[in-house]
Amino acid sequence: MNTPLLTAPEPESNYSPCPEGNHIARCFQIIDLGTRNITTGNFPGLKREVQFLFETPYETSVFDESKGQQPYYVRLKHTLYMTEKSNLRKMIQSWLGKKFTEEEAKYFNIFSLIGMTCQVNVVHSQKGTKTYANIVSVTPMAKGMNCPDAINPLLCYTPVSHDQEAFSKLPSFIQDEIKTSEEFKNYMAQGMESMPPAQPQRTSLPSGAQPPSSYNPAAKSPAKTDSFLDELDNENPPF
Repeated sequence: MNTPLLTAPEPESNYSPCPEGNHIARCFQIIDLGTRNITTGNFPGLKREVQFLFETPYETSVFDESKGQQPYYVRLKHTLYMTEKSNLRKMIQSWLGKKFTEEEAKYFNIFSLIGMTCQVNVVHSQKGTKTYANIVSVTPMAKGMNCPDAINPLLCYTPVSHDQEAFSKLPSFIQDEIKTSEEFKNYMAQGMESMPPAQPQRTSLPSGAQPPSSYNPAAKSPAKTDSFLDELDNENPPF
């Protein structure tokens, strides 16, 4: 009897990573993932993480034929610490081009960065057959540079003051991560009715950031994210 050959095919994907180099970008999502048991990295354990998602309006590709050219997405994740040597604080100081005092760092509102422009330096890494785009630095835009209005809806979320509408707009794998957090579990344990109302989303946007619905009709009811976001590798997403 001849034994036939059966191999698992590579999953099809029309995703390509953001090109390497310096890109003008805008932060359109800041997501508090909550305190979770992190098993990867050099220091596993309970950590509270925050995720930043940037769009690159001058670097685009066709991810969905029906939508035409869209900006690439690049993400950056940090442990939610603002101590002097923390990577989050270093990144924000580099982004804003200023050094914090301890008092400023202690009370800095991370969500105040939503909609802000910057330059992101992207380099690629390889894992198996997949190529990933990694942000290695975030810096201010140089004088004279311009960034188009935001293309994607601006979104902030924290499980500390759960907002179901904002939560429903997140990719399913991000929702699953948040559901494992201590903050989300505490919210569920107390019951929705007994929880304090969610904090209002920021209404005053940085210069150059316009209300999403004014220039992106699809943003008026973005109940579901682009399909390729849902298909990303949870541990090593290529942005």
